[in-house]
Amino acid sequence: MQFKGNPSKPQQSGHAFLTGAGVAFVAALFAPGLIGLARAAAADTPAAATSAASAATAPAKASATAKPGTSSPAKPASGKGPEPTFEKTDIDRPFFTLSYPSTWTEDKAAATYDPNSNFTLISPKNSYVQFSIMGLADDPSRIVSDTVKKLDGPTITSLSKTKLEEWGNHKGTGYHLRGKIFGSYPGGIKVFAFTYGKHNVLVTEFYFSDELKDVLGDFEYISRNFSMKS
Repeated sequence: MQFKGNPSKPQQSGHAFLTGAGVAFVAALFAPGLIGLARAAAADTPAAATSAASAATAPAKASATAKPGTSSPAKPASGKGPEPTFEKTDIDRPFFTLSYPSTWTEDKAAATYDPNSNFTLISPKNSYVQFSIMGLADDPSRIVSDTVKKLDGPTITSLSKTKLEEWGNHKGTGYHLRGKIFGSYPGGIKVFAFTYGKHNVLVTEFYFSDELKDVLGDFEYISRNFSMKS
């Protein structure tokens, strides 16, 4: 499966969000090179307003710009064993720190992009992981339930749904949906939410099955190297 670089179909960029229970949900979010799949953005959702308000009150000294990737091997997190050798990018923002492989990029062109509360990391292929940091208006279980309802059907025809209780070093609630993306392409979506301090965090991982062998290690590294600040 090759979606990138197909000149016969238009390319689109940006996120698609759905509103529900006071939080913006991912409906169809794909890498800039993913061809032929519709994507749009719905702005001014309650969650987007909450995230924006939180970001506005963040300390001014906190940087929203990624530091250059290092040339040294990425170090393992939480004693999980050695990581593959790759360059990594480290970011330090008002509410969190994050390290990710430098081959991944932030989708800064997305209409709903906010470096402090709503952003997406895109793999060199078509997989991605999205982070949404919001207030405590809803509990994580409701956030996950409503998100799964929005995704299961329009975005993925799930053939199995596995309960998740942790993502990286974080305890919370979620589901791993496996099935057909847009009814055609084998793949999966992980939806996970947890509470840390005054924030809920919603994480959405999206992948195609034929790419998973190449991005699974990256997903795991990202999950173990995302930390909320006290």
